[in-house]
Amino acid sequence: MLLSLVADASELAMSRDPDSWYEEEYWEEIGRQEDIANAIKNLSKQPIRDFLGIYGDAIDKRLDDVIAQARYARQGGYPRFCVVGAVTAIELTTRYMLVEPLLQGAFLSENWARILINMIIQRRKQAIERELLPLVLGMYEIGIDELKLANGSLLWKTFVTVIVPKRNAIVHAGENATPDEADLALECANTLRMEVVAHVAKKMDFDLETNGFWYNHGDAEEILYEPKSPFA
Repeated sequence: MLLSLVADASELAMSRDPDSWYEEEYWEEIGRQEDIANAIKNLSKQPIRDFLGIYGDAIDKRLDDVIAQARYARQGGYPRFCVVGAVTAIELTTRYMLVEPLLQGAFLSENWARILINMIIQRRKQAIERELLPLVLGMYEIGIDELKLANGSLLWKTFVTVIVPKRNAIVHAGENATPDEADLALECANTLRMEVVAHVAKKMDFDLETNGFWYNHGDAEEILYEPKSPFA
């Protein structure tokens, strides 16, 4: 066996162009680095799939309820409560559908993600999550900063600079809201969920259009998760 390896090495050395052997080694090293990067990328997806497969349906149900109540408030002539409900839906989406699962993929460990999330919770959690979200999504090549609403304004910028201050004024100073502000808040909530979360789902190989539920993972192995609630 050893003699065979030595012979193979000698044959490889003789076959190389003495003037370009370093180029061959360079491209071989690049190939190895790409293989490692792809392996890490594939490995990093599994914690995200596990989190969404287990908790995604319970989170979706909570979001359905919150958005339905916000829409009901808008239709009933209470736009201020619609704004509050829409922002709550966005915060739930940000934390449970995006930041927490994607951080688990980044750290390859639920424990590390939990530690970071707990640090966030102990501080100004919503504000920090709003700062984290574009960065975390950027790791998975999802550009939320470029996503636009129907009126051409930027989704995330509108939410952070318009909708959040309005919600704060309502909650802390009893300020009212206009129907247009309520509609804008609802559009932000629905766009984040239908565009960004749907994009993450596709990147993680969930086929929600066909399967209808997160627990039924749509890959070749047809993985079925046991649904649980992160709110329990």
